[in-house]
Formats: sequence, structure tokens, C-alpha cells
Amino acid sequence: MQIDFRTILFLLGPSSGEPIWNILLYATFIFALIATLTMPDKNLLPTLLVAGVMVATVVAKLSLSVRAPMDPIIGPCDFGMLIINAVMLIFPLLAAGLLRAKKKAKVVIPSIFCAIFGFLFFFAYWFVVQRNC
Repeated sequence: MQIDFRTILFLLGPSSGEPIWNILLYATFIFALIATLTMPDKNLLPTLLVAGVMVATVVAKLSLSVRAPMDPIIGPCDFGMLIINAVMLIFPLLAAGLLRAKKKAKVVIPSIFCAIFGFLFFFAYWFVVQRNC
């Protein structure tokens, strides 16, 4: 199987997939990226947790792309998709709780927003897609 870089970029772009899932996944990824970039030094575990959220959003976006020329990574009704969605909800909250810094506010706030968008995606995707499988 030949994997083309342009195909992956197309699948990660906004033109593939449902718009509501794209918006929630992009918002989750952006807040996770902001939390990662503002993370202070010597916080390896929270940094890895937020990086795991970013990986989970990429896997979810690649799996939800409608016009994929190949099979998705994880099917929409698979148990793995539920776990990926739960990671986007739980890991930012764990990272915000495990953070060790004097000025936590600049990292905790993006982590909480990331968890809120992760919860919105988790619940909406479960309610619309996975509940009917």
C-alpha cells in the first residue's frame, strides 16, 4: 500500500469529513498545542499527556475522513474510537491536575478548554454515531 503525503494532508484538512467533527477536533488540537507550548519545564508527564491528546485528535481526524481512499485507522463504531475520544477528555484534565508550577493559570486554562472541547466531541460523537451501532 502506497501512502502519499498529499493524501494525508487532504484527510487532515477541513474539506474531508463532517464540519461539526472537524471544528471540535481542530479546537481540541489547538488548545492542546497551546497547553503544550506554555508548559513549564520539569513537567514531563503532563507534557506527554497533552501530546497524547494531540496524537488522539490526529488519529480521530484521519479515521473520520469521509473521502478516504483507504480504510480508516479505527472504524466509527469500534471500541478503539471510544477510547480515543475518552483520551481527548481525560488526559487534559489529568495534565492540569498533575502540573507543578508557581503560575499554573497560563497552562491550566488551555488544558481545561481542551478538555471541554474533548468532552463535547466525546459526548456528541457517542450520541450521534456510536449509540446507534
